[in-house]
Amino acid sequence: MGWRGLASRETCLLPVTRLIIVFLMMGSFALMFAELVRHSEEMSMRPQQPAASRCGDAAGMPCPQRAL
Repeated sequence: MGWRGLASRETCLLPVTRLIIVFLMMGSFALMFAELVRHSEEMSMRPQQPAASRCGDAAGMPCPQRAL
């Protein structure tokens, strides 16, 4: 009787254990994805200045002159 009770308890715990593992994996994936989205949004909100738009470059922007 001892082996049968132990085997049935393990069979009941196996789906629950799998469910917990899947839940933890999906939760960690969701957290990492949210962090990646937040980081990419922060990077896109920064003012980016292309190299050709600096003063004196081919963009035609004159460099500001210092007052004497």
